[in-house]
Amino acid sequence: MSDSLSVSVRTRINAPVEKAWQVLTDFGSYHTWHPILTLESHAGPLAAGELLQGQSSGGPAAGERSVAFTIALVQEPNHLAWTGGDPEVVAGRHAFHLEQLADGTTEFIESEVFTGPAAPEVIGGQLPALHAAYETFAAAFKKFVETGH
Repeated sequence: MSDSLSVSVRTRINAPVEKAWQVLTDFGSYHTWHPILTLESHAGPLAAGELLQGQSSGGPAAGERSVAFTIALVQEPNHLAWTGGDPEVVAGRHAFHLEQLADGTTEFIESEVFTGPAAPEVIGGQLPALHAAYETFAAAFKKFVETGH
């Protein structure tokens, strides 16, 4: 599709899937490990349709800004997705996939698909920087899950 762009990274985490899921869904602790994203804590079980709010600073689109995401999918402990943006301009569906491997490690895949009529113009030129940023996010997530800091 000409108005769809994506970025995806994959890493292996030396921890069980349940531990990775716990870190991924502890939104109030993102500030301790995520390089640019701070999210408000969430009470109770996660469900599609719930709103996550926070701040994003730095990254490919430099500057601090408020962010709001809507939970699109929750399948504990393997799948989490949220959406954000404006579908009439540029929207993103950010997905996380965790898979327990036979050796006790977890395969982590983080991806985002950007859609909307302005996606090629707004996102297209940023794909290399976005990929590098997602590699940084995945490395920070891996380190925090494995070491706790």
